[in-house]
Amino acid sequence: MATAAAGSLRRYNRFFLQRGIRTVLDYGAGTLRNARFLAEQGFSVYAADIPEQLERILRMSANATLSGVLDVGDLECAFLEADLVLSTYVLNIIPDGSEKWRYLRDVTLNLRNGGLLLVEARCRREDEACGNGCGNHGKCPSCIKTYSHEELDLLVTPFGFSRISHYYRRHALAVLYEKVQD
Repeated sequence: MATAAAGSLRRYNRFFLQRGIRTVLDYGAGTLRNARFLAEQGFSVYAADIPEQLERILRMSANATLSGVLDVGDLECAFLEADLVLSTYVLNIIPDGSEKWRYLRDVTLNLRNGGLLLVEARCRREDEACGNGCGNHGKCPSCIKTYSHEELDLLVTPFGFSRISHYYRRHALAVLYEKVQD
């Protein structure tokens, strides 16, 4: 049984169809659950991931429905002009600022002007032991890999994005951005 696509992807799917989205880059494609869902919906999907995961992806039968499979190291020069870049929980696992900068640069390089970026991430919850009351100012292992929509805005908007919408559900936060015209 296939794992369901991310909640944010299912939520915004109709909006993507209405906006005329055709080409999608699933950046950090993992198990291809989102790429497979999008391909079944008729989108042209490129999957990108780190080399170790890329080997697994190439062995999956679902990769046959994709328009391409890319090593993240190749994205700097790919210039896909995608209509949508999908990022589900990737920012929760990238270890440091320079890697996040590289990730967002590659998103920008592969997204057309006016294109969309959907970021889904684990959100910081006020009712958890860590949070605003964190004595480490949000830097302890429990909350360093979580975000509020304001924190995502601070990270993403300097790369030329404007937030369209956001919503929280359970332990997730989804933010939809639009790449501002150059």
